[in-house]
This record gives sequence, C-alpha cells and structure tokens, in this order.
Amino acid sequence: MVAVENRYNTRSRQPKKRSWARLVIFLFLMAVIGALGFFSMNQHAALQSLENNLQSLEEQLTRVEEEKSRLEEQYDQLYEENEKLREENKMMRSETLIEHGDRETNKVAITIDDGGTEAINNLTLDYLKEYGVRATLFPTGINVESYPETWRRAVEEGHELGNHSYSHPYLTNLSEEQVRAELSRWQEAVEEAVGRSYHTPFFRPPYGDGFYSGQSYHRERLQPIVAEKGMFPIMWDVELVYALRNQAYSSDRIVEHVLNQAQGGSIVLLHFTEADIKALPRIINGLRERGLEPCSLRELLLAEPQT
Repeated sequence: MVAVENRYNTRSRQPKKRSWARLVIFLFLMAVIGALGFFSMNQHAALQSLENNLQSLEEQLTRVEEEKSRLEEQYDQLYEENEKLREENKMMRSETLIEHGDRETNKVAITIDDGGTEAINNLTLDYLKEYGVRATLFPTGINVESYPETWRRAVEEGHELGNHSYSHPYLTNLSEEQVRAELSRWQEAVEEAVGRSYHTPFFRPPYGDGFYSGQSYHRERLQPIVAEKGMFPIMWDVELVYALRNQAYSSDRIVEHVLNQAQGGSIVLLHFTEADIKALPRIINGLRERGLEPCSLRELLLAEPQT
C-alpha cells in the first residue's frame, strides 16, 4: 500500500517540473523577443539618422555645386575683364628696360652671369649661403645642362635664375625665330634641371647686345620677343668687365670698384669667374658696412623706399 502511494506521489509531481520548464522557456523567448524589438528600434533610429544625414549631405552638395557654378561664372567674367590688363602688361614689358631699382631703398641686387666650372658655381652658392644673401643668377642654358645639380641646389636655396639665352650669342646677329629658340632652349634646360615648371620674369641679353643706348633699332625688334616670354630685360649700373678693361683685373680691384660705385637701388653685374667670386664675401660685407643690403632682383624691385 505504501509502495503504491509513493508511485502515485511521484507521478503527481512530474507535471510541476514540466510547467516550470515551460515558464523558463516562455520567459527566455520573451526576453529574446524584447531584445530583438529593442535592437530593431535602435536600427530603425540609426537608419532614420542615416537618412537625415544623407539628406543633409545632398543639400550641402547641391549648395557646393551652386557655389561652384557661381565661382566659374565669376572666373569667366574676371578673365574677360583682365584680358585688357594682360595686354597692357605685355606692352609695358615690351617698353621697359631695367637698369636699376628705386634709389630711395638701401637694397643692392647681386646678379652673376654665365656660369663657370662646377667648383666655381658651388663656391658661389657656398658664399651666398654663408653670408645669408639671395642673389639672381643668369647661367647660360649650356651651363645648366652641364651642371644640373648645381642649379637645382641654387633654386632650392632660394636664389632666382634669370634667362641668359642658351648659348650666349650676339642677339643682333640672329633672326627673330633664332632669338625665340635661344630663350626657349634656356627654359627647357632649367626645367629639366630643377625637375619642375620654372618661370623667370628676368632676361639678361648676352653682352648687353641689342639693348645698349644707340641700339634702338635692335631693341625695338628684340624687346617684344622678350615680352612674349613674360620677361623684362635686365641691365645694370655697376659692372666690371668694361669698367676695369684698362686696369689689373683682380679681386682687390673688383671689391674697390663695386663699393665705390654701388648705391641704393644698384644692380651689380658679376660673372662666375675666380676673381669675381673670390671678391664676393668682401663685396657683401662692404655693402653692409655702408648701410646697403645685398639681395636678389625680386627683392630689390619690390622693396619699399626708405623714409
């Protein structure tokens, strides 16, 4: 009787276990459903935010495109308006010959022509770097092709290069097309050396040929060609070759002559020769002792007058 009662009690407890299991499963499923619902709500909110951001970006893009169109219209208008200014600027270059800068400044431009041996070229750059001077250098295209690393270094160290023709001919002996070729070949040599596009506003005629006083016919023929290339002819007011032609050409004499002749706004013409370059440090120091500051052509021509 007792055994029968125990079996009965055992059977009567089993449904309770199954009901607890169902409850746990039910609660678990509800939790999963709740989590999925929460996740779905977050996803919906994120999607809504993304749609709003996308709409905002589209509106910004539309405004950018409208602004771009407006700027393009302004550019076209300014280009047309400046066409006349460009023409006038070209005419100004075709009539301007620069021999010196403003006499009211204390700047003195150091310009050095032709190019020499690699050693002389690099010694020049060493001196200029040591004394903190930027100069305007007028190498020939042939010299640039011979020592491209030197002229790349010159540009990297802040010096400006001026066009001095490719082969240093007498321009008055050349046709107009030959003159253009000389200027273009110099340009090509420099751009190959420095590894990028390079523009100079300065042209120095070899020997000054065609631009001296008394050569008005040649100047009228040559200067428009120089202007086509966007350049001004650069002459000088302190030079050595002709000034010292009847004297001993030594570094001492060069220093003395330059310091006696230079004044505010002067353009000094030197060459890449041993005598000229060895005189360079004393020229720089001597100018500074006189209250004059050696510089490049660009610095001279843009300098404000002293008060």
